[in-house]
Amino acid sequence: MNALTTMELISDAFVELCDEMPLRKVSISDIVERTGKNRKTFYYHFENKDKLIVWIFRYDLGRVLKQHFSESVLLYEEGSDEPTAKFPYYITQKSGVRSLDHAEFFQCFAEVLEGRRNFYRQALVDNGPYSLRNYLYRLYLDAMRRDIDIILANRYLPAQNIDFLAEFYTCAFLYYYIRRCDQNSVESLAGDCGPFANIIHSSLENEIKEAQMRRNL
Repeated sequence: MNALTTMELISDAFVELCDEMPLRKVSISDIVERTGKNRKTFYYHFENKDKLIVWIFRYDLGRVLKQHFSESVLLYEEGSDEPTAKFPYYITQKSGVRSLDHAEFFQCFAEVLEGRRNFYRQALVDNGPYSLRNYLYRLYLDAMRRDIDIILANRYLPAQNIDFLAEFYTCAFLYYYIRRCDQNSVESLAGDCGPFANIIHSSLENEIKEAQMRRNL
């Protein structure tokens, strides 16, 4: 059994256990008992449960992104030796010189949460420093800054303005899906966004354009 197969076995066992009891009550002992492996095997692949949760998300997302996009638009973490670095986590899909169309990425993000909704609902409740919620914030804050640089295309915007936009839109998209994931009344996490499917990036483009116009007055 290769490393990836073992990690899939551990992650699937963990998700199954979270359907049977609250995530916070699932222990490493429970996981290794379910898999038939031992604790040494678990810790060889995962430092702790937080790392396992993150790996499950990145594995799920990477698989979905590879189904929807060509390799040329997929983004991977650079300079990381984490096991998750082999999975894509984002895209760069231009619709113009200074325009990005990432509507399909957000559909994929929703699809991932929907695929193991009970598990992710529980995982995203935790707001600790090493939680999935805070991991996603750090991951996509950097991605959003990168998108802003692409939209700016060598135009100037003060660093504090870039930081504000990156944080605002990262929080907006994450909170939207985290909240929908936790609401039983919401049947589809993606929803019917219609003309607003790319609202994050179209809004970013408009705000940057207006800031540039004000600067040139």
